[in-house]
Amino acid sequence: MLIEYYPSESYVHKLDVRTKALGFLVFTIISFVFLSPVINLLIVLCACVILFTIGTPSTGIKKIIKPLLPIFILMLLITGFTYPASNFISEENQRTLFSLWSIPFTLGGFLYGITLVLRILIMVITSTIVTYTTPIEDILQLLKKIKIPHQFAFIIATGIRFIPTMQKKSEMIQEAQKARGAEIGTGGFIKSIGSYITVLIPLIVDSLRMSDNLAIAMLNRGFGAMKTTTDLNEIKMRGRDYLICFGEVILIAFAFWLRSKNIGVL
Repeated sequence: MLIEYYPSESYVHKLDVRTKALGFLVFTIISFVFLSPVINLLIVLCACVILFTIGTPSTGIKKIIKPLLPIFILMLLITGFTYPASNFISEENQRTLFSLWSIPFTLGGFLYGITLVLRILIMVITSTIVTYTTPIEDILQLLKKIKIPHQFAFIIATGIRFIPTMQKKSEMIQEAQKARGAEIGTGGFIKSIGSYITVLIPLIVDSLRMSDNLAIAMLNRGFGAMKTTTDLNEIKMRGRDYLICFGEVILIAFAFWLRSKNIGVL
């Protein structure tokens, strides 16, 4: 789930979309360079500082993180029990914390699971920063700049734009069904999944209706009649964008240098 664009005068809002896209890639790549949860936690904290300086609503972040919590717990359990102890350099990380049915739960596996969780958080937070501070028109131009066909770029940009819309519709349908006495997400695991069918079917029907309306609107505006398109506001790199992009490249080079020195390993 993404948070849709909100206009503001923050510094990140004023950056070019290419600068923000490169920042997203740099944060993501660095998170995969290091295995240490400490370094990845520092990256998460840096991303959170940027997130809150642009005025992102905390309720939106909670809605993003909450559905991921069961996945995070499952990842910690799987890595703790299954990640080979021989993969860890430190003998301390090879230590077994406890065993379940003779299957050891290692400290290193648990730390590696935390690293995986933090990597997901980094991607979620940085993608939220990009979508919250970037108009969909700029994202569409970025896709065109990297030579993606206009029709395909429009599909991607429209899909990104409608993710928050569909989330809101899903919440409205759940509230409507609960008002009718439906028990959504209650009971056992199987029953809980089955209860969402009353949400899924109306959501699919409404999505098909929206796609038909969008297709009609596009045809009425002559979409696809021209091979090339023009944009009202052309994206443009400024001095601050080049400076930040240079810093991002230096940052990722520094991360690879630290990794070559076995810093940030388990």
